[in-house]
Amino acid sequence: MIRQPAEKAPHSWDLEHWPQHVYPHSENRARYLLRANRDDLIAAGALSRVGREIIVIGERYSRWLEKNTVNVPGFVCPANTSKLAPNGCAK
Repeated sequence: MIRQPAEKAPHSWDLEHWPQHVYPHSENRARYLLRANRDDLIAAGALSRVGREIIVIGERYSRWLEKNTVNVPGFVCPANTSKLAPNGCAK
């Protein structure tokens, strides 16, 4: 498995300003990911709404991604994760 250095996710961001280094790396893909997983992301505390803007909470989104790595093709865990599971990511 290829390892890449971890780049910390921002504290929070809106959909129109999706960070390029955060999976799925583009606004259009992120829009689909959020729509398809809306209920799970809300339950994880990773989504919020301010007026008409959808806000992603960085730390909680990262935790949600780690828990769902088996469902995310091509997701590479950062090299500095502490305890590794069989898939190479933190448990």
